[in-house]
Amino acid sequence: MTGLEIRMRRLFEKGRAFVVALDHGLVMGPLKGIERVGEVIKKIAFNGPDALQMTPAMVRLVKENFFSRSSPMLIARLDTANVWRQKYKKAESGYYSAVYSIRDAIEAGADAVVTYLVVGYGEDQVEGLNIDTLSALRREANDYGIPFIIEPLYVSPENPDSVKEPELVKYVTRLASEIGADILKVDYTGDKQSFKEVVDVAFAPILIRGGPKTKNDAEFLMMLNDAIEAGASGVTVGRNLWQAKEPDKMARAISALVHERKSVGEVLKMLE
Repeated sequence: MTGLEIRMRRLFEKGRAFVVALDHGLVMGPLKGIERVGEVIKKIAFNGPDALQMTPAMVRLVKENFFSRSSPMLIARLDTANVWRQKYKKAESGYYSAVYSIRDAIEAGADAVVTYLVVGYGEDQVEGLNIDTLSALRREANDYGIPFIIEPLYVSPENPDSVKEPELVKYVTRLASEIGADILKVDYTGDKQSFKEVVDVAFAPILIRGGPKTKNDAEFLMMLNDAIEAGASGVTVGRNLWQAKEPDKMARAISALVHERKSVGEVLKMLE
């Protein structure tokens, strides 16, 4: 388990982890802010993140950002699903598919891998395929000593982004823990008390899932702060960072909140 321990220690070297998710194109296409991924990575890579989450294919375009000792770690996305499409047909069926193997991720230089656990959407066999796939990938990740991150979501055709009702979040968090996740990416439930209950049922450290674009920066940063106060071991953010007016400033602000535990008021001033 030495390799796993080394990689986990590196990710949480500063006590908590700050991860930027840039892999949305695999499920939602070229969203605003990541149409030209090389440009946004140049703005954020060296402004505080501990790791960048992307697909192995993306790494070929931006590999120079991982060459130095001060470079962020790389977390490779392995799979996809059609739940988050803005326009899709046969929404009641859904699909889940692994795209990359653990070996693909390692060949791309990954320090960890991440997979979806999509519960409550589509036919039963889709959910069963998802769990079977995760189990096989987890065994392979264990063989290579690479951290295996599960992003458990309870979704429905009416709420494809994911349901944040505390009991459902607790259920999928525990399910992902039992499958063997080394790290969990979990939705915030809306208040510190209910999210603390989520943390309590987990077997692995939790990174809060940044979720859709919020109404304003204050709301977003307060959510991250509350999740950390409730026991989250870090944050994973996407749209609220790379769709920000100045992504470099937002990255520095999130880093200050996560790593230095500056107040929301203090980090908001950093965005002015």
